[in-house]
Amino acid sequence: MDDDPDVLRSFMRLLEEYADVKVALGAEAALKVLEQKAFDAVVVDFNMTGPNGAWLLRQVRDRYPNIERILLSGSSYSELSHFLDPGLVDRFLEKPLEVEELIEAVTGQEM
Repeated sequence: MDDDPDVLRSFMRLLEEYADVKVALGAEAALKVLEQKAFDAVVVDFNMTGPNGAWLLRQVRDRYPNIERILLSGSSYSELSHFLDPGLVDRFLEKPLEVEELIEAVTGQEM
């Protein structure tokens, strides 16, 4: 989930060979996608227009507690930690990131 269509297209192209991927432009759209289908993981950018990634991950945690929550950001985890509840993020990836990091985070398989 991101608010940049180019980023979403890139993620989809990278991940669709490894997982069933759906993308959403923003937090509210992401919640609608999650209502329609079960997923093993969500990948969320912290900085989105509208509600931020922490808000979305709280919604996901409360509604779908078994989904792995992966947060992406151009900021470090320590810079964002005051926005994040304990246990909110299962995995944090700092941008820019390597393609392999994203694939490993989503699939759980080392590349």
